[in-house]
Amino acid sequence: MLAAIAGVNDYIVGRAKDLAADGYTVAVLDYFGREGAAPDISTPQLIGEAVASLDDARVLADLGEILAWAHTEGFPLSKTGLLGFCIGGTYAALAAAQYAVGCAVDYYGQLSYASRTERKPVAPVDVVDSLKAPLLCHYGDWDRLVSREEINGFIGQLRAAQKPYELFIYRGAPHAFDEWFRSAVFRPAASKAAWQRTRTFLNWYLCGHVDPH
Repeated sequence: MLAAIAGVNDYIVGRAKDLAADGYTVAVLDYFGREGAAPDISTPQLIGEAVASLDDARVLADLGEILAWAHTEGFPLSKTGLLGFCIGGTYAALAAAQYAVGCAVDYYGQLSYASRTERKPVAPVDVVDSLKAPLLCHYGDWDRLVSREEINGFIGQLRAAQKPYELFIYRGAPHAFDEWFRSAVFRPAASKAAWQRTRTFLNWYLCGHVDPH
């Protein structure tokens, strides 16, 4: 599992436990484990700085080490899924173009970067042709970070490249609509629907069946 920019908080741990309750073995990547603590994200400016500070290549390499560990534990890539929230959703999409996992789920991850830098050399829109796994995406139509134009353009690329995908847009839902601890953005109906779709998607691609409930 790939966390939002806040890192491994109670919300992420809760979602990991939800997956564990479904029978999955779950590993959560801590982006900030090397530094010892998550950054200050108390303002939009600090959030932007925290996102910019993450080196995408380093994060994806750390994820690669987790996938290698999973393989030694008896979980082949084809039976391993990626699930990410916010920047974690971006990383799930990027990783699905690098690793032939069973599937990937992106909760409102950025699809493009305002500029390409050494730490942010490519975005999901740049790697569509290289996707190696089915992709499920969840976005709200009030998302302040990902525009409808970006989403529509991404869908067009996925179709043109004939990549297996499912993408849902939730009306009235802002960015981070799954985060129950933030009353200003949490949308309970969208959260419930997206989670059920996520469970169905994971069950099909990783376990070969769909939960009828």
